[in-house]
Amino acid sequence: MRALTIFSLAVLSLAAALLAAPGCGRQSTRSPGSPSGAPALISITPSQAAVGDAITLRGSGFAAADNAIKIGEGYLHGVAAAGMASLTFTLPPALTPCPPGTQACIALALLVTPGEYQVSVVTPKGASNALTLRVVGK
Repeated sequence: MRALTIFSLAVLSLAAALLAAPGCGRQSTRSPGSPSGAPALISITPSQAAVGDAITLRGSGFAAADNAIKIGEGYLHGVAAAGMASLTFTLPPALTPCPPGTQACIALALLVTPGEYQVSVVTPKGASNALTLRVVGK
């Protein structure tokens, strides 16, 4: 019984210490994954496209070069901004599953097949909100 009491006290002490730590138990004023300066998407044109079609994303916070477009679970790396408020890219037949900043990624390509995909932009300052792209067959 004494061992159980000591264990209970240790767990309670640990919980109290964690709750008293700076930042614990308080709501953050910043949403996770949305650091200051992260990109934001306003529109995707067209919202329905086939592999090989040009797609334009409009918004803000894009990097001048080397933006990554996340399409579903895959990425298209190295997309340059077509201006401060837009990115234009050609929908590829396949995407890399490797996120930006990956040092070494040995993985197979992800084929882009008909269906709905969530599209967002990833820069060193964070990831944007997602918009829906419907991929259709030609």
